[in-house]
Amino acid sequence: MSESDISPNKESVSALVSLLTMSTVFDVSVGKSYAINQLETRPDLDLPTKLQLCYRFKILPWLTPAFRELVSLPIKGLGPMSIAKIPTYILHALIQVKHQISTHRLTLAAVVPPTMAGMCHTPLTCADGWETGWTTGPAEMLRHPDTFYSSWDILAQLESVEIPQVCSDCRESSVVNVKETGCLLMEDGFVEDKFEELRAWLMSH
Repeated sequence: MSESDISPNKESVSALVSLLTMSTVFDVSVGKSYAINQLETRPDLDLPTKLQLCYRFKILPWLTPAFRELVSLPIKGLGPMSIAKIPTYILHALIQVKHQISTHRLTLAAVVPPTMAGMCHTPLTCADGWETGWTTGPAEMLRHPDTFYSSWDILAQLESVEIPQVCSDCRESSVVNVKETGCLLMEDGFVEDKFEELRAWLMSH
């Protein structure tokens, strides 16, 4: 069998999953590759099902993008049927890393990074302006109840928006300090750590 022997018509997700199952059972590599390649590009394949198939058929390349996208979504928006599809170990990892990120974000929102004074004649005014700018900008994005702003979104916002009452030297120095400390990007490390843990688990089961 070759891929040209398989109908070029757009099969349903369920048909592709059936093909993937049968190809795995009978060790038909072409059928398995075809099903995986077709499923990967299907917008109607939801993330929980994708993770379910990733675990069941050891499709390692799907793990990172599917898990990363789920991390950016509120769990309450998934619904009980979708949550039930996610393999238990992956669901636990998802809950753990989302809690870790949530705690870190709430801390960042509450604790304003220090103002780094540049060649400034009004450091107290700049410090007050920086605190106001942080609490009404990044802090609001960090704890937004409906929209998940990535750490890169927040950093880009901080770099591009003018902050009233903060001179250019203090603003630039303070933004550089935020970037150098890596406080806004730590959640990427939380997710990467979970990826390593999940990859090892997936390959051992």
